[in-house]
Amino acid sequence: MAFGTLKADTLTHSTAGSLDTNYVVNGSAKYWSNLDGTGTIGIRDSFNHSSQTDHATGKYTLTLTNAMSNDDYAITMATGGTSSGSGRIFDDDTARTTSAFKVVGQSLDNAAVLDIDQWTFAIHGDLA
Repeated sequence: MAFGTLKADTLTHSTAGSLDTNYVVNGSAKYWSNLDGTGTIGIRDSFNHSSQTDHATGKYTLTLTNAMSNDDYAITMATGGTSSGSGRIFDDDTARTTSAFKVVGQSLDNAAVLDIDQWTFAIHGDLA
């Protein structure tokens, strides 16, 4: 059953004021995920996440369900949990595409590659 189209330029809340819908469309994350990077890797929860690939210790590719319009999107990342490491986005010539990106976990002590318990990601940009 189709309900039609709802168009609005402004959202207004009874006590919190108004907001231009451009802020909602342009400012909302188009992807987010919480990755368990130890043992058999898996996603704890996500939005617009299709799959993940474990390449080796601490090296993963995350794939989006709906692609971004280009590969210039912004990724925000944090690591935590029980691991004593940090992560980085692995941007070589083939790492970031409109539908996937690679990450690498590293030890805070000696930069050795390691699995990290908890990764969180958010992507901002335009969907294709």
